[in-house]
Amino acid sequence: MNQIFLQVLTGLQLGAIFVLIALGLTLIFGTLGVVNFAHGALFMLGAYIAVILAGKLGFVTAILVVPLALFAIGLLMERGLVKHFYDRPHTDQILVTFGLAIVVQEALKWYFGANNIPFAEPAWGTGQTIFYGTGVTVPDPIPGLRIYMPFIEGFVFYPKWRLILILVSMSTVAGLFVLLQFTRFGLVVRAGMRDSEMLRFLGINISKRFAVVFGLGSAIAGIAGVFGGPVTQVDPAVGMSMLVPSFLVVVIGGMGSLPGAVLASIMIGMAMAFSVNVAWLSQIVVYLVAVAVLLIRPRGLLGQKGLME
Repeated sequence: MNQIFLQVLTGLQLGAIFVLIALGLTLIFGTLGVVNFAHGALFMLGAYIAVILAGKLGFVTAILVVPLALFAIGLLMERGLVKHFYDRPHTDQILVTFGLAIVVQEALKWYFGANNIPFAEPAWGTGQTIFYGTGVTVPDPIPGLRIYMPFIEGFVFYPKWRLILILVSMSTVAGLFVLLQFTRFGLVVRAGMRDSEMLRFLGINISKRFAVVFGLGSAIAGIAGVFGGPVTQVDPAVGMSMLVPSFLVVVIGGMGSLPGAVLASIMIGMAMAFSVNVAWLSQIVVYLVAVAVLLIRPRGLLGQKGLME
């Protein structure tokens, strides 16, 4: 039972990184209809900016500044490039954003080098979380946050930072849901997803709001870079390595479906965690899950008809 519990936590932690990246991907596609293959590069930029700021000004500064910086970068990217491809085929969008991702990757490799940059956890995020079962007394000399779990035998340890990552991901999902469902901005965006021309006829500047949505998706990638960077570490290839499984998460969940992206992230994370002891299976489990889901549900778990037409 202890081993299963740890694997579930690991699956949630892996899913937490995927959901933070996939949320931005699916938010941008669901609102703007843009397949943004540069989203992995935004995650990478967030991680690089975070490791620099954390080293010079402290980790709290990185938490505050990186999402704002990525929001601004997203706005510039949308206004300067992406808006010109709204009415172009998805293949054109993929090619131009993928090309941009390659440019960003090579620029970072040229400036910082190809080697990994260590990204240390902050002091308040280091250490272990102790989960203990019924009738167990954790010795006082063992430091760490203590959480009671009645089904555990004895006690088990789990890295505190990875638990923080799970909580940050859950909070981000909840915040985005509240923004889109219970605010005027969210109402206008959801209406624009259905019929943007009608909103323009009503005098609403939907283009401005769509730009904000693109910036918001980029800011979420920045959050992923800050909190996921210490787990994935920071190098020029990390954006591409995270893009493929994150895009598969979007496809499995259903293109444009935020709940689908969350559900698929958890599914992929669990599949990777429970297959880690089988070397050959752990390398392909993401693709096996994608094949299995798409054979049964061609539009993904919660996808809607016509989104890719």
